[in-house]
Amino acid sequence: MRIYLVLALVLLIVIAHVFLWRSDMAGHLKLTFTILNAIGWTIVLAPILLIDRWLDAIKSRNVDKHDDL
Repeated sequence: MRIYLVLALVLLIVIAHVFLWRSDMAGHLKLTFTILNAIGWTIVLAPILLIDRWLDAIKSRNVDKHDDL
């Protein structure tokens, strides 16, 4: 289920960028908004993905310790 949520989010971001680049806005503004958007999504999504991987590692470690008991 999580993969579908991530794919939907990426699809919406790509669609938004397509509409941005097809608009009649100046080219340098399109590039500026695209860079700001990429930086913003990186700041938002990177910690979420890293914490998710960290929690998976803790869960697997706890399962391994539980099996040793």
